[in-house]
Amino acid sequence: MKIGLILTPDNRSKAYLQKILRHNISIDEIIFMNDKRNEEKFSSEKINQAKNNGFDISESVESTLKNNKLKFKELPFVDINNKHLISYLKEKDLDYTIFSGGGILKKEILGINTKFLHFHPGIVPEYKGSTCFYYSILDKNECGVSVIIMAEGLDTGDVVHQKTFHIPKHNFIDEIYDPHIRSETMIELFKNNILERNEFKKQNPVEGNTYYIIHPVLKHIAVLSCQKN
Repeated sequence: MKIGLILTPDNRSKAYLQKILRHNISIDEIIFMNDKRNEEKFSSEKINQAKNNGFDISESVESTLKNNKLKFKELPFVDINNKHLISYLKEKDLDYTIFSGGGILKKEILGINTKFLHFHPGIVPEYKGSTCFYYSILDKNECGVSVIIMAEGLDTGDVVHQKTFHIPKHNFIDEIYDPHIRSETMIELFKNNILERNEFKKQNPVEGNTYYIIHPVLKHIAVLSCQKN
């Protein structure tokens, strides 16, 4: 089985890549979509909290790749549907490809010969759509991640694996908690050889709930509930 990994210059990719290295997980093809954006500066509090969750947000994806002498293909854009990325992937013989960002996969890229794995921050079909972890915090005082094989419907593909998490005891939900729970689910996927079992669960696309970007007031209430935890 051959696995690909598409990275972007963000915290989620930092968590994915650093934890893959820490757990000695083998990746067959690494692609780095790099638009050379300015790196965000983080407070010492955020850096320490991220380190408590197993990754260093102060280290760029590019630095991690180069410092560990990893072989990777660099592309000068961040667009999962870019024709140059699609052409490159068509040349590879990858069974599964993990992607960390770059947009919503469109029909053309979904039609190539690899299955795209998405670590969705919500337990589907109950939580489909956007910013689901905030809604889950408000509803259930917990969060979850679903590993989905991407299909044309919104978060409606086959479910590979699901994992639930306690809500955080800090308020860095977007910057730290989100990449942490996604990357921890990814590590569990590999450590337990779940892909090799091929015991995926099909979804009924009309079941469940679809959410949209949460209102700032509701988001603030969710963050406050974490601070009280």
